[in-house]
Amino acid sequence: MTTATLLAALLAGLMSSPAAQPSSSSSPLHPYGYLGRDYLYRDGRVVRKTVPYQPREGDWIFFDDQSRWWEFLYTLADTSPPFHAGIVVKKPDGELAVLEAGPDDTLHVYVLDIIPRLHEFKGVIYVRQCKKILTPEESARLTAFAEKQKGKGYAMWRLLAQGGPLKTRGGPLRNYCAHTLTNRWRWLCAEITVTGSAVAGITDPKKVRGSNTYPSHIIDNKIHDLSAVYEDAAHWQASPAP
Repeated sequence: MTTATLLAALLAGLMSSPAAQPSSSSSPLHPYGYLGRDYLYRDGRVVRKTVPYQPREGDWIFFDDQSRWWEFLYTLADTSPPFHAGIVVKKPDGELAVLEAGPDDTLHVYVLDIIPRLHEFKGVIYVRQCKKILTPEESARLTAFAEKQKGKGYAMWRLLAQGGPLKTRGGPLRNYCAHTLTNRWRWLCAEITVTGSAVAGITDPKKVRGSNTYPSHIIDNKIHDLSAVYEDAAHWQASPAP
């Protein structure tokens, strides 16, 4: 498949309208929903335990709409689901939101209110909770970073390059083209996510680098051992029932 053909298909699969922020359908008791983790017992039983989700700045949120279209694109790029990621930030008014590049197949960077974002997404969500409580200075840096990126573009051309021999997130160029830039005009989703965590002092930008990271690289500890600063990924759900 040529780059031109892939671009035409990508444009056909993307929506150009901004991501909406619909009213929340959450419970007032636990508006942020619940996190479920599966535990394997010695007798072979698998039991899911759920707890109310209490988000904090720096949490990574992974979105998988289970789209065959994105599965096809990610296969070309030698990676796998989840297809999208964002980072929890604090807005200037103190409310929590999710910083994302290209949410719901859009072409810009948004800071979306966290409650409607979680409850209105059509698909599977996982959360890696940040173990670190940010200092006021770290929180201010993350907020300023998020505000500065709002409205910037999605890096569609760099995404398309991941399907060819010049990919920077896989193949021989992965480590040679590794860097973390804090002021780009266009972003990919995992890139802005790990850059945000680096700005906040949660992750090391020289180890978890924006230019060669996919969501699948940070949802677990297989590539980067982040157990010191992030909990294992948990399944998000709107209610305590599976």
